[in-house]
Amino acid sequence: MARAQAGRSPVTARAATPAEFVEQAEWCFARAAKAAGFDQRTFDLGGHRIEMQFAGTKLLDPMTRALAHCAARGDGPAELRVCFFDTESTGTAMAPPAWSPDQYTGSGQIAGFCDDRVETSYQVGWDVFQCLDRQRRVALYWTPSWRLLPWWEVSFPLRVILHWWLRDTELQPVHAAAVGNAEGGVLIAGACGAGKSTTALSCLGSRLQYAGDDYTLARVEPAPYVHCLYNTAKLDPQGLERFPHLAASVANRGRLDREKAMLFLHESQPAALIGGFPVRAVVVPEVTGRQDTAVEPATQSLTMLALAPTTTRHLPAARARTVAKLIRLTKSAGCYKLLAGTDLAQIPEALTSLVERLNREAASG
Repeated sequence: MARAQAGRSPVTARAATPAEFVEQAEWCFARAAKAAGFDQRTFDLGGHRIEMQFAGTKLLDPMTRALAHCAARGDGPAELRVCFFDTESTGTAMAPPAWSPDQYTGSGQIAGFCDDRVETSYQVGWDVFQCLDRQRRVALYWTPSWRLLPWWEVSFPLRVILHWWLRDTELQPVHAAAVGNAEGGVLIAGACGAGKSTTALSCLGSRLQYAGDDYTLARVEPAPYVHCLYNTAKLDPQGLERFPHLAASVANRGRLDREKAMLFLHESQPAALIGGFPVRAVVVPEVTGRQDTAVEPATQSLTMLALAPTTTRHLPAARARTVAKLIRLTKSAGCYKLLAGTDLAQIPEALTSLVERLNREAASG
């Protein structure tokens, strides 16, 4: 059960500090769990054990389905506890804001209510509040109603909280796809719509396995490595038309008029997933309109332009540290451009050839 007690309320006055607000929010979670029931799940993410606690059940499946392949095995203490609740299903309100409306920012951070110990974020329009207390190793995730949860949050739960929590480590959530094998593979970088999902999903059934199509977890040092963080795949309607054999596995078929098609590959194609591999290169896809696919060397600056801006835009706080990590990553790994042709079958062939060559070079020293 949550460590905060649902007895006497500490929410007697407006919180004076970010740490005080986290304590108030945790008390609200404990009260919500007492009212609606308590459940928890534990996951190993990039070698870190995270315990996700839920008040009621409405957020449990949406927040854990994409992480099912990372379910923890065995017992052991969690390094971080994340508490989830919504007001509608639990009948419990969040603590009143201890900041003014003009402190909300476009990135989600609450200006003036973050410090080296505590991070806070509220996405206006999405109605999702998140906070982290590094010292107490606890995070909170709250929304007024589980019905309002943005569909994309289901595809990458904990993305922001993990970014905060891993700030001082060599791990970094990155806006990139990844395919490879046990010996090594590639990150696939690019802005939204650049072809990351198409490139990664074209490799299903090939000699390369899937470690993500949108967000992955990269270890920068001592040698680049990528962990499969989410087992989800997302495709817009045009992209889905290119993979008709995946249509039956789409989880949100009734909402494709307003959402991307979402697949949970842990459920439909578990053998296609790989837990992680050494990163041999970062590949930037470029749609050419030609039939044939080719791979050519690229500069580190081109790769950074494909990787850094979207990663730092999506993830509030610690942007300078994030960029520094990505610079080290792209400096250590090779950089290539994937000139993607219209013949989809050639994409995995070209990437397999690149990965196998880079693996041979790494093995030979």
